[in-house]
Amino acid sequence: MSVVKSVTRTAVAAAAAAAVFLPAAAASAQGTEIPEEGWEYSAAWDFVRDEYTAEFQSDVDDALASQFPDWTFDNSLEAVRLQNYYIDGVNETPVQRKFRADFWVGETGEGFETAVYLPGGLTPGIQDVSGGEEFDGHYLLHCQAADTECSSETLADGTVVAYTTDGTYVEAAAFYPDGSASWSWWGAFEGPLQVTPDNVTALVLDLSTEPVWHALEND
Repeated sequence: MSVVKSVTRTAVAAAAAAAVFLPAAAASAQGTEIPEEGWEYSAAWDFVRDEYTAEFQSDVDDALASQFPDWTFDNSLEAVRLQNYYIDGVNETPVQRKFRADFWVGETGEGFETAVYLPGGLTPGIQDVSGGEEFDGHYLLHCQAADTECSSETLADGTVVAYTTDGTYVEAAAFYPDGSASWSWWGAFEGPLQVTPDNVTALVLDLSTEPVWHALEND
């Protein structure tokens, strides 16, 4: 099978090398600097549910109803604050901070995860590991040898939208100019996958990252 892959590098990835600051609309009064390499562990982001995760849950429910009006969804993991640990040799900090919710699709039996990320420890776009390169945990997406398509593009507003797929799954993310990101992984466990990369990228673009900013502002 021929493998079609197009991973586009952008200037946004270079910009991620510098520290990112909170946008004025979020928490400028705190003057909080976003750590380039990621956050230290925080109990406030360790499987916590609160009004901010409820805000994210509502956003996801609205996006699903808009994008997939004919399907029903079983919320297998209600929205929660979580932290991703990098594989850095000792599996310790730094970490990425996110809100995550998981679902099953009643009509197809497929499962998927959704998340929104704070800036800090994120590199926009896709890391190409198709040649056996070591995974870089700063990337949310990795283009592997088994993938049939890996694509990344920069929108007019500076948002980087990317996805990878091998036909049994689609993983997509949107990396916004303020450093935050929205993400989803969608997979089929029996039969052909019922969603396309366009479907999943449309979903991530419909997810607001405001809830994680609100949480940080009020931590």
